[in-house]
Amino acid sequence: MRIRCGRTLNRFIRTMQTLFSHPEASIAEASKNAAEAKAIYRLLQNPQLTEENVLESYRTETLRQMKQTEESVFLCVQDTTEIKYGNREKTPGLGAYNRKQTKGLLAHSALVLTPSGLPLGLLHQKIWARDLALKAERKVSRPYEQKESYKWTEAAKASVLGLPADMKLIHIGDREADFFEFLYHLHVDEQSYVVRSMQNRITEAEGLFMQDEVRKQPSSGQITVSLPRDTRSSEAARDTTLEIRFLTDMVHVPAHLKQKGAAYSPLPCTLIHALETTPLEGETPIEWFLLTNLTVATVDDAREKVAWYVQRWKIERFHYILKSGCEIEKLQERDGDRLRKLILFYSIIAVQLQQMTYLVRQKPDAPCTSFMGDEEWKVLYRVANKTKTLPSKPPTLRESVIALAKLGGFLGRKSDGDPGAKVLWRGLQAFRTILDNYLYLL
Repeated sequence: MRIRCGRTLNRFIRTMQTLFSHPEASIAEASKNAAEAKAIYRLLQNPQLTEENVLESYRTETLRQMKQTEESVFLCVQDTTEIKYGNREKTPGLGAYNRKQTKGLLAHSALVLTPSGLPLGLLHQKIWARDLALKAERKVSRPYEQKESYKWTEAAKASVLGLPADMKLIHIGDREADFFEFLYHLHVDEQSYVVRSMQNRITEAEGLFMQDEVRKQPSSGQITVSLPRDTRSSEAARDTTLEIRFLTDMVHVPAHLKQKGAAYSPLPCTLIHALETTPLEGETPIEWFLLTNLTVATVDDAREKVAWYVQRWKIERFHYILKSGCEIEKLQERDGDRLRKLILFYSIIAVQLQQMTYLVRQKPDAPCTSFMGDEEWKVLYRVANKTKTLPSKPPTLRESVIALAKLGGFLGRKSDGDPGAKVLWRGLQAFRTILDNYLYLL
């Protein structure tokens, strides 16, 4: 079954608005009345509304947005996040994903971006409960398809389903993605990647270590990149310069795979070395080793791949919005299956919020109708400007986003910059209530 994305998303948002108003409460406590609570339970328990068909419909919408950009190359960034639910021993369907037996779920997502970094949607998401007993088994005793790490290949294969022939995905991953099986399957499937290297891989012919060898290469040039704010070290966002070197060779099949008798063969790839020349005082310079199976013949080719990798942090921002903005770890649902469905719903909303925050920076003067319906922007304009008189044309995207953010507590001072996803989420909640009341009074 395929659901109509626009109508279904609106229904999801209305349901999420009710739940998020009181994240610490149960569905019954958060609902206005018994009828609303019953409707939400019915939505979550509806066997026809599965994670698979919700994601399928959302993929259709994401592909539509990709086509609308008129781009031909897109970045598909993968990453996993832990969703912690504490010590909920009586909640079925949760796993213990660490040695402390903390109950929770894991979500592995494939977020698609334009090359400039605008989030467009999710092409795949897998949410599961980790079985520690299975994870404790010796990894070499299980085929790759049965390992948890297969999530990377699974997401890559799912991401290209239905992709038009004139579109190309570049899979982007951090060091967790640097394992031979994943890179090999991408190569065999004729998919492209830029992955930060963790392994100092050995060349096939000479038996040399690639990271050591690329350091010996002459500098090819430099690139200036914008680094996001580091929340862990409280470092502000900044621009920095990286010096680039690169080396192309055949990568040796790891010994443990040869011992298993797996049918792997050496991989052609390029290793790009990017070293910071303008580090912060007292800090270790940034140093990246990026593996790619794309052609790197010139320094401009190398710069392009480094610039693509810099966009990887957008998926970390997506996880931040999901946890801190939508507060999914505060959900009080006491069933793992329904929690997974709720997490998917919130993931769709989180991407929309993230897209809105970046789109307003890239295209502030675009009409707000790209995000809002005719009735919605008119109600928002009346409320924001305290008037009954409408303008001759819709407000800009920036004007409407600022109006929404102010409903969520944004002050809009010159020093405040652009509103973030969290204040926009609160503003959307407030606006949804206003819109509901407006429609009720009609």
